[in-house]
Amino acid sequence: MTWLSGAVWLPLIGAALHPLLGWCVQQGTSRGSSLTVTVAVANLVTALIFLGYLKPSGSWLLSGKDWWAVGNGVLFFLGQWFSIQSVKSGDLAVHSSALGLKVLVVGFFSMLVGLEASSWSLVTGVILATYAVFLVSGGSAEGWRKHRVTLGLTLIACLFFGLNDFLTGWQSREIGKDRWLTLMMGSSGLISLLLLMKRKKQVGDIFSSSATAGFVLGAGGLLGVQALAVNLAFSTYGQPTLSNVVYSSRGLMAVLFLYCIGKRSDPRFVKKQTIGAVLMVIALAVVLGT
Repeated sequence: MTWLSGAVWLPLIGAALHPLLGWCVQQGTSRGSSLTVTVAVANLVTALIFLGYLKPSGSWLLSGKDWWAVGNGVLFFLGQWFSIQSVKSGDLAVHSSALGLKVLVVGFFSMLVGLEASSWSLVTGVILATYAVFLVSGGSAEGWRKHRVTLGLTLIACLFFGLNDFLTGWQSREIGKDRWLTLMMGSSGLISLLLLMKRKKQVGDIFSSSATAGFVLGAGGLLGVQALAVNLAFSTYGQPTLSNVVYSSRGLMAVLFLYCIGKRSDPRFVKKQTIGAVLMVIALAVVLGT
């Protein structure tokens, strides 16, 4: 059955970790760590987690599709970069709701090359999941109009993230998923390391406080496990659209997380979030029923 597949439960684990990741990033930045440095450290920790789990073997000489994996790591880093700029430029709700459009990029390219068979149920599920993310995040058409720069930067991030997910699902088995993921995250980690070397003072300030360092490293650990789970789903099962629809439930997970820790949403958004949650459940049921 589809719902027992790792293409489903692995991204579901990633979605469940998303609120904790966001909370750690928020706590780290509130204690003085810049968002850029926080994400760069998290990317570096993520690369180390991938290396430790996958235990790569063989030659480090690059050839053939190895370069695709390296390029995919650059796409991942660029997605992170534009996502950071989007968060800095404006409203987080607009960023979060627009980021849900990534699933459309993945779905388009996956169906274009025949990686996943096009079907009404899959297309319907993608559309429902995208709109559900928009509602759960508290997005609005007015907010999108007011925050055009945020929207534009987020859409660029969606393109890079979507291509990254699609290429992992499509090409990773050509050289083996372990080698692909190692080269991909290693490339992203190397770029992040170079970035951190140019910001030594900011890095030093982070690690001068044990609390700040703990939250930043915690964000890295959570990002590493989350990215590992989601990318293993893409590379092992080759159904990135299905996995992305499931992963889109991270918005719903965030709402539940805030409710559990006693933080209530703005009453204006409660109705939207409730409708979004229902739509997300329907989207998952439609896609998993195929």
